[in-house]
Amino acid sequence: MSGLGRKGETEIECPFCKKAKVRMFHKEGYYQARVSRISAGAKTTYHWVPDTYEVLEDCPNCGKSKKEIQKALEGEVSTKQVSHKERIKKIKESGLPTRIEM
Repeated sequence: MSGLGRKGETEIECPFCKKAKVRMFHKEGYYQARVSRISAGAKTTYHWVPDTYEVLEDCPNCGKSKKEIQKALEGEVSTKQVSHKERIKKIKESGLPTRIEM
């Protein structure tokens, strides 16, 4: 049966250098019951709580911090701010038929 809520430490390879092992705490996903009650009775629905990971140490090889490794595992990509002029330049270079007034 899946989703018994098992917890424990595991090791994965660093997502940046792919050489060193990084310790992390893994909590397996599980189903959680939620009850809603009204005067006519109660209804129980089950919701899936996804797996959670928490990085416990920095990478000993490349020196990336716990926070950076956590963001890489969650898929968060840092987006840089693009200025208005750069956006206009990209649009014009792509060949889109646009008319931009300033």
